[in-house]
This record gives sequence, structure tokens and C-alpha cells, in this order.
Amino acid sequence: MRATSKTKNFLMIAALLLGATGILTAPEAHAAKGRSTCRVETTDVGTIIGKGRSAEAAFEDAATQCFERHSRLHQSKTGRSPDESSGLDIIDTCANLRCES
Repeated sequence: MRATSKTKNFLMIAALLLGATGILTAPEAHAAKGRSTCRVETTDVGTIIGKGRSAEAAFEDAATQCFERHSRLHQSKTGRSPDESSGLDIIDTCANLRCES
């Protein structure tokens, strides 16, 4: 499936917000051999495990996966991509993840 223009815009906005959030907050992450992970248990889209070279990169990966999964869930329930309001709600949810320690 190809991403629509609106989906690409949401992803770009999400990446910007999540990048800023990752810098401003210190997500808890596990470091192993210079790699970090951010594990998040959710009730609606399953377990998300973000990986990266730093805690911030792992958080950003988890937040991106969160956004993509919630967008797919929304599309499977409604038959269409999230509108602006739904997209912003998803971004808000995914920008406020709490990695397990």
C-alpha cells in the first residue's frame, strides 16, 4: 500500500514532534553494546519495541511504530486514513509513550 499525501504529512509532523519530545524528555531505555531499546506495552496495538543507537533514537523508533500501527488500526476500523483531528490524536498518544525500564 502506498502512503497518501495526508499520511506522509502526518508522518512528517509526527517525526518532528517526536524528535522534539525525545530531546526534551529522557525516555527510559535499556542499553546493550551501544544500542538502546524502548519497549512499550499497549492495549490496542500490541507491544512496541523501538531500537536505536541512543535512548532518544529508540524512543523515536517506538513512536514511529506507534503512529504507523495506530494509523493502520484506524484505517481498518473506518476504511479510510485518519483525518487531521484523528492524526493529531494519534501523534499526541505516540509522543507521550513511556518506555519500560
